[in-house]
Amino acid sequence: MKLTSNDIKAVGQLFEDKNNAGYVLDFTDKTMREFFESEFSIDIENELYRDDGDSKMKRLRCFVKKTERGTVLKVVTRLWEYRKTLSDHPITAQDESNYGRLILKIQGADNQAASGFTPALIVPTGIDNDYFLQGLETLHKLPAQQRGYGFEKWLNELFEAFYLAPKGAFRLRGEQIDGSFQLNNETYLIEAKWQDAKTGHADLHVLQGKLEQKASWARGAFISWSGFTKEGLDAWGRGKRVVCLSGYDLALMLKNNLSFRILMEEKIRRAAETGSLYVKIDEIFPDITR
Repeated sequence: MKLTSNDIKAVGQLFEDKNNAGYVLDFTDKTMREFFESEFSIDIENELYRDDGDSKMKRLRCFVKKTERGTVLKVVTRLWEYRKTLSDHPITAQDESNYGRLILKIQGADNQAASGFTPALIVPTGIDNDYFLQGLETLHKLPAQQRGYGFEKWLNELFEAFYLAPKGAFRLRGEQIDGSFQLNNETYLIEAKWQDAKTGHADLHVLQGKLEQKASWARGAFISWSGFTKEGLDAWGRGKRVVCLSGYDLALMLKNNLSFRILMEEKIRRAAETGSLYVKIDEIFPDITR
């Protein structure tokens, strides 16, 4: 089922360059072609998308008009995430509202608006949450020594699904890094732990030590399946460049169809506002289903 003409117009309004008629955000013909090829393996310069003209905006609208909803959903989501990185295209509250409504219409999921969450929180990429939840169940069944490595692979798939350009585990001068991802033009080094005991201050200090050896703009994401001890967080202190997530956060995120990007952004905001580096998901979203 294709989108309506009003839906197609709404896509254009979200991504038009107000100062350059026919432009999509800050793309040139070359960078727009490369963006669509690298992100979606789509040739946006194909004659198929030139029915209404050759400008970038006309090609985008023609693409939306001719393409099935699942692919449009991925493209609109990724364009929105790209727009959020551009200082010359600030996002207003009205833009956020328009984007949320558009995503619901593309998903055909207006019933989700009654779930208690704003549209922007709903996963907008067609991600198969059941697949990731089943992956967690599989990890539980693995021998203890295999879970850590399996958890790293699972996380890498999750980051890939949310277009976070992940990099797997790597070693620098004997120092093990469990991976990295990029969120809103910031690079996060990952420390991932799957163990029965909650993570204490010693492990937290290890990641902080790794960050202190990197560029000042590097950040960290400590992901502990069992969570964190209060004593460890208190002893670790504040003012760190690390955001903490637990298995509890990830499981409820998937069960409630929330976006990992939005969860991270809200955790980052809470850390900036309060200094607390671990805020549980149900403290951020009190209406979440447990």
